[in-house]
Amino acid sequence: MSVIDNNSAVHSAAAILRPAWRLSQVAEVSRIGVLLVLVVIAAIVAPSFLSLANLQVILMAVAAIGIMAFGMTLVVIAGEIDLSIAGVAILACVMGGILIPTGSPFLIIAATLATGLVAGLINGFLVTAFRIPSLIATLGMLGIARALANIASGGQALYPDSIATYLWLGRGTWLGMPIPVLILLVLAGLAICLTRFSVFGRALYATGGNARAARLSGINVTAVRITVFMLCGFCAALAGMLDSARLSYINPAGFEGIELSVLAVTVLGGAALSGGKGTITGTLIAALIIGVVNNLLNQLGVSIYLQQVVTAVVILIVVLPDALQRGSGK
Repeated sequence: MSVIDNNSAVHSAAAILRPAWRLSQVAEVSRIGVLLVLVVIAAIVAPSFLSLANLQVILMAVAAIGIMAFGMTLVVIAGEIDLSIAGVAILACVMGGILIPTGSPFLIIAATLATGLVAGLINGFLVTAFRIPSLIATLGMLGIARALANIASGGQALYPDSIATYLWLGRGTWLGMPIPVLILLVLAGLAICLTRFSVFGRALYATGGNARAARLSGINVTAVRITVFMLCGFCAALAGMLDSARLSYINPAGFEGIELSVLAVTVLGGAALSGGKGTITGTLIAALIIGVVNNLLNQLGVSIYLQQVVTAVVILIVVLPDALQRGSGK
């Protein structure tokens, strides 16, 4: 089943969405400005901030949440939401982890990523076939996935210490760059190409902007929605695997509450929960903004509770101009 039944109709939808693209580009420039200002402030307040070691710490800290946020961004652009991302991540890691006795990194990695895709497929099927609101469907999947992770692991942590290739994904480097950071950047490039330069990307924005009009234009809205949920599940599994490999520890109770942080990064990046708006570039910049703020506050010894307040204020400051702009356009 193809995503698009009428290619010309999608190009027409893309023409309508071009003004939104221009607004997104302006918003991205403003976010880059905020990021640069934060970096300058951090460099002044904490001289060690710009050290290579600390910059790698920041990038490693945002790698997993950034990858998850890429998947969430695709879902939000389609006009849906995925709150199961934490449960899917841990279930995927556990399903891969129970294969540790085989000693095969290929089987472990394949099982992890396949679990994420299947969970995403189920989410998409619940939303499209049974018309269950994505908020409810994915919230249910969150609970089911966490329960299955505990059942499969017996509630015990799994340790992939004997799988060197698996650990390399979280701890290794290539040309001096940590593997999780490289994967983050490669995935960002692929996601940007998918959303900006592909027929699927145009169908995605058309679906989120007006699903009924997109359907009448020949776009297979069902296929688009199922695809983004599967991609979100894949991103959740990949991010979970990278984090577990870095820690050499698969915790069936892990990633508690991370779905809210991922959603915050997605919205901070410019994605509208109403659908049809958002960019992968904006999401990546937003993840870096959060990473810089958290790193600076850690260096200054600020308490975790005050960090949450400061981070929330930064999010409001960055999002406010977009909100005012949308309000003035009504």
